[in-house]
Amino acid sequence: MARRGPRLLRAALAVLVLVAGARGARAQTSAPIPARPPVGFPILHGVWRVDGTDPALPDADLQPLRGILGKATVVGLGESIHTSGGYYEAKHRLFRFLVERLGFRAIAFETPWLAGDTANRYVQTCEGDPDTASAGFFGVWRSRELSALLGWMCEWNRAHPKPKDRVAVFAFDVQYQAAQDAEALVAFLRRVGIDPELAPFDGLARCGAVEAAFRGTQVVPPEETAACNGAARAVADRFAHDAAALIRQVGKTDFTWATLRLTGLQAWIEEMVYFDSDFERSFAARDRGMAALFLGIRALRMPGAKVAVWAHDAHIAKDGSGFGLVVMGSVLAGALGPRYATLGLVGHDVSIDWRGVGCGPVPPPGAASVEELLHDLGEEALLVDLRFPGAAPPLLTPGATYEIVHASMVPLRAFNGLLYLEHSRAMAPLAWPPCQ
Repeated sequence: MARRGPRLLRAALAVLVLVAGARGARAQTSAPIPARPPVGFPILHGVWRVDGTDPALPDADLQPLRGILGKATVVGLGESIHTSGGYYEAKHRLFRFLVERLGFRAIAFETPWLAGDTANRYVQTCEGDPDTASAGFFGVWRSRELSALLGWMCEWNRAHPKPKDRVAVFAFDVQYQAAQDAEALVAFLRRVGIDPELAPFDGLARCGAVEAAFRGTQVVPPEETAACNGAARAVADRFAHDAAALIRQVGKTDFTWATLRLTGLQAWIEEMVYFDSDFERSFAARDRGMAALFLGIRALRMPGAKVAVWAHDAHIAKDGSGFGLVVMGSVLAGALGPRYATLGLVGHDVSIDWRGVGCGPVPPPGAASVEELLHDLGEEALLVDLRFPGAAPPLLTPGATYEIVHASMVPLRAFNGLLYLEHSRAMAPLAWPPCQ
């Protein structure tokens, strides 16, 4: 959900609706506290205690993930808000489990996809350092916690030289690479004998100016945008009409990369154009583009590999209706069916370090929220199977609407499971000084 600029708070938190919920008084009880069940046994049907977020912890408490995720080959790892370090450390721990126990071999980030390539070079070679490797990532991700994950991936690859055992990084966001995408399309047109300096393709040269203006004002300049958009549509028309001939000329792989460049560019243009006037359309354009890039890059670089997806809860959700949005996860669920599973990360006492948005604790969940129900169980961390197998009655009524992530939804429609943290500290940022 990363955004930049003076309207960052409205856009980035539009689906979060950070409002403080009224907190009702809690009845006191003198009933004896039952003995805590051992690791591996639920404290309720479908609810397990988790020992913590430290990635170095033994992983016996994470074994219920096998049932929650089933046979999924793509798993979304969400978060209710960016820049909370407890969430990031937890996702590092979850990814280790997916790699070591379930055979996952890649993690994909909600960040410009070209930046993901830089991180992957570090992970594959261990040359340089993880802080520098993530330099192109959105600032909301760049943290000591992310560097620890990249460092672990480097060390895993040192110890696992066989290609099938190695882990990789890629990214899939469409934002902030319009100039590079347009330049790549210009080079492709020249390669196939089309002059990119002639109409209607000459507008590609103006796409970088559209993005540069948007960075500063969150508004696109009309003339440059029309030229860029028109050129992108012309390329799309040529690709659709001459696909077979172009594939014979350059090969299917190179043509597919060119179509992904075009897909990302068009999605980003639409997001920028409607950013202020139609947030839902803007959001949907980006998420459809991200889904297309994720599926396309995975198919080209690691077909069949099991991949974890690092993004916001609202992006990974299998059903975005609770957020009132078309989301990436719903596209992935449509394409992958049961091979796509999601784990939402939620918390009760959550702190952030997000420059321009907030510093310290965010408003707590509402009094009737799922997070509050989990808070009442009195544990520091919980793993929840939202099917609540064997429970009569389950903790959450099947098909009923609940508040979760500050939105109203049927939780099981959005997520297969939840990881709940009672406390999640702010991240240790690398892109800006720690907030005070």
